[in-house]
Amino acid sequence: MKIKSIIISLAATAIITSGCSTNKTITAPESLYKTEEGKETAYKSYDKAMELWDVKYYDEYVQTDYGKSHVIISGEENEKVIILIPGLFGDASMWFPNVGKLSAHFKVLTLDMINYGGKSEPAGKAITTFEDYKIWFNQILDYYNLENVAVMGISYSSWLALSLAREVPNAIDELILLDPSETFMPMNGGIAWKGIKYFMLFPNRTKYAKFLDWLGGGYTNSQMDIWTEHMLDVIEFGSTKMFDVPQHRIYEPEELTMIDIPVLIMAGGKPILYDNPEDFKRNAEEALPEAEVIIIPGAGHGLNMEKPEFVNKKIIEFLSNNQ
Repeated sequence: MKIKSIIISLAATAIITSGCSTNKTITAPESLYKTEEGKETAYKSYDKAMELWDVKYYDEYVQTDYGKSHVIISGEENEKVIILIPGLFGDASMWFPNVGKLSAHFKVLTLDMINYGGKSEPAGKAITTFEDYKIWFNQILDYYNLENVAVMGISYSSWLALSLAREVPNAIDELILLDPSETFMPMNGGIAWKGIKYFMLFPNRTKYAKFLDWLGGGYTNSQMDIWTEHMLDVIEFGSTKMFDVPQHRIYEPEELTMIDIPVLIMAGGKPILYDNPEDFKRNAEEALPEAEVIIIPGAGHGLNMEKPEFVNKKIIEFLSNNQ
């Protein structure tokens, strides 16, 4: 049974969140959207989701080897910098429940990824490996002349944030990982079957919505509904698919010994990514013994939207205590 469980979990990873498990050549898309009409639709819902932000901000583009990266800046100019990286298919708009509180204490840079979602404009090189992510991220840091930053990710981007901390140790001082997918242990096998059902067998917008509802544990509110419509636009009209992003993987404890910075990990208490969230907690603590690992009762995968008061409070406390 154990071998079967491992096989199913690996299948889940391959289907849902990995990218380079196929042999096809990935080239940089001309746009993150399949058509100009789809791009226009997604941009409109992006702008509508950004109306949920409760803080003043400005946005700009940063030229990188991989195209122009869209960055949104808010908060106090001379305070600690925290960089927010969106989860797979997400973009800067997803942080609407958090950015206001965080901006009251820190300077906040919210990124649109260069290879999925949002308003970045890819060109030239494709993101095909983690090394590409590393080059892209370093170019963002160089543009803003940043060091000693905090980095926060959610789901897929939690893995990415941790991977960057392994490779860019002189720039990243703190890590915040929200409900990491894989990273510390295999995900449950149910994700594989749902991935096949909703994304590979006659996929459509209704099926995508059902998957997102399951992923969030059925939680929603009027603000999340607005953001979910944007997320559905990105999935439906976007040119990036699940096999077009670099693969994430599980790190063994010995691969993380160089992580000697403060790390805060929060995960949902509902058995969605993992059959038993307490097993996830034990694995995370084994991999990063000095990390603070919190399981949030009643939360699904979208912690930042489902439990924003708790999540924001813990982030602010964590960063304030480690300055």
